[in-house]
Amino acid sequence: MTKISKVKSNIIGLDMGLTFGRFFLDTEDLHFGYWPDGEKPTARNFAWAQANHSRLIIDKIPKGTKRILDVGSGSGNLALKLLDAGYEVDCVIPSEYLAEAVKKKLDKRGKTHICKFEDLSCQDQFDVIIFSESFQYVNISTSLKKVEKLLSPRGHLIICDFFRLDIPEKSLMGGGHGWTAFKEAMENTGLTQISNEDITNGTAPTVDFLDQFCQEVLKPVGEMTGDYMLSNYPKITRILMWRFKGRLDKINRRYLSGDVNGESFKKFKTYRLLIYKLSR
Repeated sequence: MTKISKVKSNIIGLDMGLTFGRFFLDTEDLHFGYWPDGEKPTARNFAWAQANHSRLIIDKIPKGTKRILDVGSGSGNLALKLLDAGYEVDCVIPSEYLAEAVKKKLDKRGKTHICKFEDLSCQDQFDVIIFSESFQYVNISTSLKKVEKLLSPRGHLIICDFFRLDIPEKSLMGGGHGWTAFKEAMENTGLTQISNEDITNGTAPTVDFLDQFCQEVLKPVGEMTGDYMLSNYPKITRILMWRFKGRLDKINRRYLSGDVNGESFKKFKTYRLLIYKLSR
């Protein structure tokens, strides 16, 4: 009998995010938006804010760059923009569903590697390697070693992602490597930092937008569904509520309490646009 492999939550989350974004927000990007100058996030400007985020990265690509490796390419929107700008682009994607969407979107331009970055087998070298909100999913030490092997001489690493701050309290919002641990790991590489831009304030409104969606859509829909189930199927509903009480409580705390918002994001996370240059 063929063993069915377990689907990881972060991969299925990306697949669901693409479907949701396409239908409700007119966007296929799968990353934070960037709202400059205190712009308020709305469903109408969400796609615009995500385009701003991509532009931040593209504008940082050094002159003379030809080949780029886009790690964790999402739906391929950033890769498409890079290709249209004249770069040669390869993609690394762990999700087969997203990989098919990327192949279709890029129309056979560049290679699409369906694997985790740590498992990538590639003999090519790249002028720039980009992690756009994908570095948080990789092993730091293993990935940095692979980056050094894949970069061409004097090549550049660009990381646009958030990290956990060293705060005694525990954040309800997960994700992100420890900021201090990451900086210590970078000191043991042949990569030299040439830029460190803090864009936390511009990206935090994304969390406010998601919290608003949870409060104004998910929470009332969940309450209405619960009322319906209790009134029509009281016995089985109470059994299920008892059986999954711990998980339901966790969901309520994380997504429906209103405690995960832009301010809490800024308290526990730091969002950075980082650029490193290979010394050799």
